[in-house]
Amino acid sequence: MKAQLIAIGIFGVVISASQAQLTPTQHTTLVDEMRQISSLRIAYNQGWQPPGDTKSWAMDCSNTSRYIYKTVFGLNLPRTASDQYYALKQVGRITYAPRLANGKVDSQALLGELRSGDLLFWQWTYDIDRDPPITHVMVYLGRTADGTPKMAGSASSSKGETTNSGGVNVYVFDPNANMGGVKDFLGDYVRRGEFVGFGRVIKQEPITGSQTADNTSYRQTVPAAMRVN
Repeated sequence: MKAQLIAIGIFGVVISASQAQLTPTQHTTLVDEMRQISSLRIAYNQGWQPPGDTKSWAMDCSNTSRYIYKTVFGLNLPRTASDQYYALKQVGRITYAPRLANGKVDSQALLGELRSGDLLFWQWTYDIDRDPPITHVMVYLGRTADGTPKMAGSASSSKGETTNSGGVNVYVFDPNANMGGVKDFLGDYVRRGEFVGFGRVIKQEPITGSQTADNTSYRQTVPAAMRVN
């Protein structure tokens, strides 16, 4: 079941005030859909034909995020992680990861900014001639009852909820965890994969003139290029 949105540039669906970007129904649908597809144990980049689709999808990281957004929200994301990043950067919807003095990501500050449904981006998880070198994307799901941050998508090799060898799954999100990188001919890392930041496809914005003494009405907006099916 899709949680419906209107594809817009500056207008959208009125929802109640909340810190979340998704409605409770959208969030539940997102988590349920991801757990359902995880149970199928689809390997990284494996060809898989979604129900009702006429062709197979190669379930790499970006196609998995595309599938999630198409199925849950009815939105079309660009094909690659870098194109998804660039499309959101063009409309000012990329937030770069806060950093500590030692260069590591400030996880506590980052988690305070993230919202369910945000796209998580990494660079240099493998060697590529691309500027910027965005190479990996996942979908943030939020935190569990014990505070563990979770993300969804497809990884080439990681321990997920239902697998120890990557694939389409739900994973713990740690922005400072090892995420591959670029190696020289001796097999030594010359550049490590690095978390860059997050992009917000679905954004909640207050409706001008709607504020009262005790509440504010909000609308959900999405970049116009990521049209509704």
